Formats: sequence, structure tokens, C-alpha cells
Amino acid sequence: MKSWIVFVLFSLLPLSAHCEKERTTIYWLFFDVRGAVNLNAKDQEAPGYLLEVYRLLISKMPDYKHQVVEVPFLRILQQMKAHKGICTMMILKTPERESFMEFGTPLVKGVSAGVIASRDNAKLIRYMTKSGVVDLDLMLKDPHINVGVITERYYGKKINESLINIRGAQITQKRRNNADQELKSMMAMGRLDVYLGFPFEVAFNSDFMFYPIKDNAELLQPYVSCEKTAFGKTIISRIEDLRHKHGLDSAFEKIYTRYAPLATQGRE
Repeated sequence: MKSWIVFVLFSLLPLSAHCEKERTTIYWLFFDVRGAVNLNAKDQEAPGYLLEVYRLLISKMPDYKHQVVEVPFLRILQQMKAHKGICTMMILKTPERESFMEFGTPLVKGVSAGVIASRDNAKLIRYMTKSGVVDLDLMLKDPHINVGVITERYYGKKINESLINIRGAQITQKRRNNADQELKSMMAMGRLDVYLGFPFEVAFNSDFMFYPIKDNAELLQPYVSCEKTAFGKTIISRIEDLRHKHGLDSAFEKIYTRYAPLATQGRE
């Protein structure tokens, strides 16, 4: 009897291995952006709103294997063209990117970029409007202010155009890897006055404040995007169906609002 049971168990092994092998792997590419993606979060640190969205989404996709890979921003764009089963939540949609990437619908309603400063920063008062937003163009005329920016980041048409037409302000540029942490450290040491960023970057941190920018209504929306192949189109279609079936979009918005209350997003 025992030998029969052993035979049955071994006869099932190839079938199990075959089923496992049939599960397609999706390689999800991420890079750290504090508040959105904290890949190296420790202990009780928040993982970031996009990682929470990712975990909720893949919990509905057990028929796929999911592998998180940490890569720089530009490497994501390169890998999308390599057609190796790549998806991400880190790339904003543009007409140029749509030529080699497949995009779903926005994950959340969107967020506007703004100014991040230390909570006790008194300099900002001179650039604030009566409605409590920052006049960026006025601020960029001041030769006595040092503004931090992250290279390769798209802040929206208004902000990007203002940065091209700077008249006086000093600009400190940092590349993406841990750039927001570097800029915060520089502010803490008094080497930087403010930097341009997003409300989720100050999530659960009482040392910093986010301020919306005057006349900057453009909402930048995160998407799930995949390589522009049959694989990519299948994954995007599957995700869109799951979002509708399980009502995930309302859950995504609730996750985002925990990281950036509506009052700080410029879209009350």
C-alpha cells in the first residue's frame, strides 16, 4: 500500500512542476521615490502608496508570477524596448512613450507638483498668495533663494516652463536615486531653501510641508504600463478587467489619500 502511495505522489510531481512552469512571470520595475515607492523600508516604515497599490493589484493575479526589480528611471525605458516581460507603475504617459509602451487607465485621479520646505521655513512667506499657494515665478526671480530639483523628473508644463525661464534663483540639481532624501538633508543643513516635489514625499513626516503652486492645475497621473507587445497588451487588458470587477480604483484612491490628504494635493 505504501509503495502505491509513493508512486501516486511521484506521478503527480511532473504535473505540478508543469503547472508551475506555465505561470508567466511579470517583471515589475521600480525605483525609490519616498512616499510613493520605499523599496528599502525598515520596520514600521510605510512602503509607499504605489507599492501598496501594487500589492493589492497582484493579490488578484495569482495566475502570474510577480518579480520586483529595482532599476533607475532611464533603465526602465530601455527595458521596455527589450521585450522581456516588463511592466511598471513609475512612468508618466507621453505620446513618445506610447510608441513603445502600453498604458492602462490612471491608477488615481492625479496629483500636482509643488514646493516642499521645512516646516519652520520663514522665507516662503514672501512668495505666498492670499490663498496660501506659492507664486513660483516670483520665487524664481529671487537671487537669494536656492531651489532643489530632480533631473529627468517631469513636474508639469507650468513648472517646467518656469524652470526654463529662471531669473535669479539658484538651482541645485540632483539625479533620481535617493534625490529627495539628499534634498531634504540639504534643507536640514541649511544648504537648500526648498525643493520641487509631490505631496506624498512628505507623508508621515512632520518636519516638512507641501505647498501647491499658483496657476499649476495640471494633475500628473500614475499608470500601469507594460512593453508594447502581445504580452504587454494582455497584462494591461487583464488589469483593467480586474480593476472593474473588484472595484479596485476606489481602494487605490483611499490608499493615496492616506499618503497625501486631499487638502495638500491641490484638488479638494
